[in-house]
Amino acid sequence: MENKIIIICKSSTGFTKKYASLISRKTGARLVDFKEASPELMSGCDLVIFGSRAHAGRIDGYKKIREMFHKSTARRFLLFVTGATPAAASGTINEFWAQNLTEEELADIPHFYMPGGLCYEKMSLSDRLMMKVAAKMMKKKKNKTAQDLEFERAISSSYDISDKAYAEPLIAFLSSIRES
Repeated sequence: MENKIIIICKSSTGFTKKYASLISRKTGARLVDFKEASPELMSGCDLVIFGSRAHAGRIDGYKKIREMFHKSTARRFLLFVTGATPAAASGTINEFWAQNLTEEELADIPHFYMPGGLCYEKMSLSDRLMMKVAAKMMKKKKNKTAQDLEFERAISSSYDISDKAYAEPLIAFLSSIRES
């Protein structure tokens, strides 16, 4: 039996859209913009995949999409988040998940992190201002740790650390549930 899968994508600078498009191409899942999402749209699906960005320590749009999912008749939910944090920073990524998902959600919702980067050119004005303030605060900080210095360097300019390899665990997971 072919599972009906939809990917709902909330992207602001393009990294989430890049991964969502790749996953859609590799799996045949339908890709839909977050603005088009509704409980009715989800109800026609076996699996809803929500892709979004980490923004100010939160999953952008997660609360709204979760409410829609619970109003739908879709059976399963999967989550992927993109961010500027490198994949090697597993402690930071695990803290992020713990801050955003309940213990029950951590256990029940397959969730994946995919490094993206920073793109000041595509950021909203408010996001650019927030980053500029963070950079100034970091520059003025005394006795910086190695982590502080790395953060200061990382937010100094745009960069792209995305790689299709980061989407492979999610794609493999989808293959495994389709076979079961």
